[in-house]
Amino acid sequence: MSSFRFALTVSATLSVALAAGWEQKAGFELLFNQGYYSANWQGSEQTSGALTTSVTHQAARRLSRTLRLEHDLGLAFGQQVRQRDSAAGGGWEISKSEDRIRLDEVLRFTLGAWIDPLFGVQLKSQFTDTRDTNTLFINPLQLIETFGAGRKFYDDLTRALSTEIGAAARQEWDARESLAFTADAGLSWNSLFKTIVFTPNAGYVTRLTVYKPFVVLSGAAGIWPQVDWDHELSARFNKALSGKVYVQILFDEKVHERPRLKQTLGMGLSLAWPSN
Repeated sequence: MSSFRFALTVSATLSVALAAGWEQKAGFELLFNQGYYSANWQGSEQTSGALTTSVTHQAARRLSRTLRLEHDLGLAFGQQVRQRDSAAGGGWEISKSEDRIRLDEVLRFTLGAWIDPLFGVQLKSQFTDTRDTNTLFINPLQLIETFGAGRKFYDDLTRALSTEIGAAARQEWDARESLAFTADAGLSWNSLFKTIVFTPNAGYVTRLTVYKPFVVLSGAAGIWPQVDWDHELSARFNKALSGKVYVQILFDEKVHERPRLKQTLGMGLSLAWPSN
């Protein structure tokens, strides 16, 4: 899937989703980074480039005086090209550099108390699974349902902080595993922090998700909690150009015994709705 085809698909989907009656924000980014080295460069560096498309959509709607529905969608897909050295036959190697699907739906009971009861559903996946020679789509897939309580400590134009904790049930589908379906139950904790950085055109967002299974219904579960912690520092230079640094820390002992780290940096086209 190319970044251009991905952008067209998501644009068509959001055009249906942007209906009246919702408080909404949407964003689109097309980021590029590259490095060039001449053929006689001394060292192992290689000419490379990456193109990443990402789309975000947040929406909220009050269904009644005490019931509020909140929606948060984040999609990203990127490809990178790297020049092979002459010993490997030369030419170019194309691979995936970014692939992320995240959808959060929260039904929040706004009772005016210190905390709000809530029911949430979180979906995580990727567009293409290229761990083997045959490519699978929307695999693996993880679904977590949470019933608990949350609190928004503050939420304004300059900063926001919220946290949620509750009992959770998780299901995972992975067509590449011998046991394709696993399920367990435990506790889930989600926190979100946003703030502007020196100027309204620059901001920092961090999201922490921790899940600890206690009851295994199918498959196997690890001993330690599973952690997904991402950080995003972005800046808009004008209405169309922006830069972003993204860092993600993952820990799942079933995948690897140590935490995994991903960091990307890019600059390119950025559009937001509504625009400031």
